[in-house]
Amino acid sequence: MSHELIDETASSESSIAPLKRRDLTAPRLAEANALVPLTRHTGRAPRVAIVHDWLVTYAGAERVLEQILACFPDADLFSVVDFVDAKDRTFLRGKRATTSFIQRLPKARTRYRAYLPFMPLAIEQIDVSGYDVVISSSHAVAKGVLTGPDQFHISYVHSPIRYAWDLQHQYLEESRLTRGPKSMLARLILHYIRNWDVRTANSVDQFVANSDFIARRIHKVYQRDAEVVYPPVDIDSFEVQTKKEDFYVTASRLVPYKKIDLIVEAFSRMPDKRLVVIGDGPDMQKVRAKAGPNVEVLGYQPFAVLHDRMRRAKAFVFAAEEDFGISVVEAQACGTPVIAYGKGGALETVVDSGSRPTGLFFEEQDADAIIAAVGAFEANPARFRAEDCRTNAERFSSAHFREQFFARVAQAVPSITRAGSAHGAPPVEIDPHADAPRVLAIDQSGVLGGAELSLLEVVKGLQSRVDVLLFNDGPFREALDAAGANVEVIESGALRNVRRDGGTAPRLGVLKGVAGLVRETRRRARDADVVYANTQRAMVISVIAGKLARKPVVWHLRDIVSAEHFGRVQRAIIKGCAKLGLAHVIANSHASAKVFAQLTRFDEDRIDVVHNGVDESPFRALAQASQRQLRLQIGLPEDAFLVGAFSRLARWKGQHVLLEALLHELRAHAVFVGAPLFGEDDYAAELQAFVETHGLQDRVHFLGFRNDIAACMRAVDVIAHTSITAEPFGRVVVEGMLAQRPVVASRDGGVTEIVEHGKSGLLCTPGDASELAATLGRLHDDTLLRERLAGQGLQTARARFGKAQYVEAVEKVLDDVVARGK
Repeated sequence: MSHELIDETASSESSIAPLKRRDLTAPRLAEANALVPLTRHTGRAPRVAIVHDWLVTYAGAERVLEQILACFPDADLFSVVDFVDAKDRTFLRGKRATTSFIQRLPKARTRYRAYLPFMPLAIEQIDVSGYDVVISSSHAVAKGVLTGPDQFHISYVHSPIRYAWDLQHQYLEESRLTRGPKSMLARLILHYIRNWDVRTANSVDQFVANSDFIARRIHKVYQRDAEVVYPPVDIDSFEVQTKKEDFYVTASRLVPYKKIDLIVEAFSRMPDKRLVVIGDGPDMQKVRAKAGPNVEVLGYQPFAVLHDRMRRAKAFVFAAEEDFGISVVEAQACGTPVIAYGKGGALETVVDSGSRPTGLFFEEQDADAIIAAVGAFEANPARFRAEDCRTNAERFSSAHFREQFFARVAQAVPSITRAGSAHGAPPVEIDPHADAPRVLAIDQSGVLGGAELSLLEVVKGLQSRVDVLLFNDGPFREALDAAGANVEVIESGALRNVRRDGGTAPRLGVLKGVAGLVRETRRRARDADVVYANTQRAMVISVIAGKLARKPVVWHLRDIVSAEHFGRVQRAIIKGCAKLGLAHVIANSHASAKVFAQLTRFDEDRIDVVHNGVDESPFRALAQASQRQLRLQIGLPEDAFLVGAFSRLARWKGQHVLLEALLHELRAHAVFVGAPLFGEDDYAAELQAFVETHGLQDRVHFLGFRNDIAACMRAVDVIAHTSITAEPFGRVVVEGMLAQRPVVASRDGGVTEIVEHGKSGLLCTPGDASELAATLGRLHDDTLLRERLAGQGLQTARARFGKAQYVEAVEKVLDDVVARGK
């Protein structure tokens, strides 16, 4: 039986260089498929065994194994063979696998594939009977390890044995085993392996697939459901380049099913288009034979070369039907769109529709289809934006993989804990304590405002112990889903017309709606140790529900509860709730805390100030992106002095002040990123009318709501914060600092706790358009001042407003409140 019959499958995916990899999202566990916890209690931490197919290289499946080992650093490792060289063993964290008898067979190091017929027997001889939890990482036989009724076996499946199932005929043909005695023997062996594969699926308690595509294959083959946790991709190792050059790139191990020869054939028929091929393998001669003068075949290249070509290429071409496709995600992490075969994992990692596509698909694996797809791409390349590609790729980080996978094991085995993280990677932001208090986080909104972005960071950091309840659906729920959060939505139609600046008592219909929300919230609060309210209306519901469920309620105060922001009735309700049932308040600034204490006479010992934390990674990913290219992609003038304002369009946010400043400083343009959200359409219309009345159409750019805030900020020259009443915190100010742009902000509220005037930014009198204009003129004329403020602002943001210390501070308050109540 030819050794070519056994392909590396998941292990060889994109194994063209010794790359580090980093993640995608996975849907949360459905209640119907909830795992049954172990019933055996031994008084000790559960022992964990990790079983891998074979250890011979460091490729796709081994990158998954590396992250599983990071989740369970004390686990013991088992494998059919272990021939990884000493210099390449860092991903194994110093572990040496316990192996099977195949390890000692003749020529096993180089011809282990030839022993496939013996591998089912070999894996069954591996003894893991002394372990409570068995984790198999399987694309061949690892899932067949024998386990008992008191052991929990979770199998991460890269694919059922693909050469034994739906791809049998393809592999027999590629291995030249379609007829004759060897063909008959190969078919008999594969038949035996299929029977064994189905039978051993019954010993797995929980399947986890690396994509929806593989989950469907698992259901087809084993008749079992599988949760999806996408493989880890080392997003942080790739940098975005927005300026693309006139060539295409493909990168892969050169094996038949990757179809690199088809890509080369297609480009050889398009002599005006240049292709770069990176990778090595059995098909190298076949690829070189088809390559025309416009096709450059580089062979194996180190990571630096791969990264360089991926960043500079106008598109990455991918023709395989892959289970997942790590290289496709890596290309997008570089800001490079993808032209891919529209089957398999690419359908889950590439966005080919909507307003923010990251690539396009072709429907057939042939040269004509690839040629047509390249033509379609070149018909409108501007619709593929580097920032959109990067944003899509960021769904697939190593940290997210660890969070998702560990959560699935911890749900089945609540006593399990994890210490440590991947070698060279930051600590995993998951609560390491199995008995940590459960948190029910509540938010009224479905939109992605500043409060919601801050809650999102808390949910990511405390994910294993937080359930989220929203009172409206929308982009915020989608962001929580993408982060793998356990989120539920209760529609609250009766509250949609309740305004916080309202001065009248709620109507009967509103009260009925409140009663319904209280009832549903109370039911969910019973399973929590503490209720964490993120917004004012959520706080009101939480206090009543918490009182009924006898649960402490913590309000994360993100507003200044003054008459400028809240109506008389709303302030009275806040005051009443503080007396009725608030256990603790987290304020996002000293300004917010001071006004709240004055209004409610709340015990100041039960108020903690925790400044919001902001994730720097979206800004760091664009550190090398050119401002000119960002402007071209967004649609902004290349040479203008651009002043950006980033917030929803609302009168108190003061966008009109920036427009008035343009009448004094004629060299500046204004860029408004944001939309009216809460009944503020009239104000948006006023802004548009002002622009038309004063002939500012060429100098004012309304971009509306955007997801690519980091790109928009780096595209402008100055960030302007123009609120005319006190800002509770000023998240946009910190974001501007992380974007390395000088910030001009209103001297009031929480902003004064962020910006040190003249050092990390400049402060102006709120509402004073002439002072703002003069400050902008000064920044226009003084390049060195802009650079100094941007540099110091970045240092301030990193030192004081990082997401790690923010999440840690919130967690401490929640835990202290629970401990105080016991």
